[in-house]
Amino acid sequence: MAKEFDADKAWVLWPEYFDAQRTRDQGRRVKKGLAVQEPQMVNIVKAVERLGLGWKLEEGKSYPGAWWNKQGLLLVENNMPKSALLVKIAQELQKIQRQ
Repeated sequence: MAKEFDADKAWVLWPEYFDAQRTRDQGRRVKKGLAVQEPQMVNIVKAVERLGLGWKLEEGKSYPGAWWNKQGLLLVENNMPKSALLVKIAQELQKIQRQ
């Protein structure tokens, strides 16, 4: 289960940040080479857990650029720069999708 952390200071993560089908303008936040096909929130949670970080899922929320897709958002413990966090999660997502 998720470990305790301050949700008010957490990073907000959306599945769209890791979606290889999206452009940077459409919300992708990682390099194309790190992005994955159809990122699922369950896998993003697994990746965050593998990194040993606290998290909280807010279901039913949708990324503003994809209001119809209500996968939710993930609040993740803020203990590193967001850019570094996104790269680490993307690397874990790639490992998860290869399994």
